[in-house]
Amino acid sequence: MKVWIGRDVFEDLLEQARTLAPLETGGVLMGWRRGGDRIVMGTIGPGPKALHGRHMFLPDHAWQVARINEAFAASGGDLDYLGDWHTHPESEAELSGLDRRTLQKLGRKIADSLMLIAAPAGGWHANAWTQPRGRLFHPAPAERCELAVFDVPSDWPRLISTPRA
Repeated sequence: MKVWIGRDVFEDLLEQARTLAPLETGGVLMGWRRGGDRIVMGTIGPGPKALHGRHMFLPDHAWQVARINEAFAASGGDLDYLGDWHTHPESEAELSGLDRRTLQKLGRKIADSLMLIAAPAGGWHANAWTQPRGRLFHPAPAERCELAVFDVPSDWPRLISTPRA
């Protein structure tokens, strides 16, 4: 799977990461599914009741769900929830054991769900994974995705990333 992310969305995501470091933060990836590719057109922030720690992040789930529903309605049903993103400000942009379990759980609910992790090692960057469907008691291993940052054409619909609040 290739994950395409608009340059402005990616820069906003990294700015959120830099601003909150050394605490973790994160949010939701919104966009389109096109064949085997995913196109990220916006993010939804952590929410006002999110908990940010040095080695953990818990989003304000109810707030995020409300923002997902608003984005879906505003796009006429065109945008879709693609997965989650979060930061590892004191580590690498790699899946931890907890991240793997979280992605497996997400993958049981949403086919080919994504997890993107941003980290500062060598300059802020990110990696992404997808969770293919596996059997109930034998989940498939997460697969790393190719991540491509691109300049969004001016005539494409835009999802303005929601506030970090």
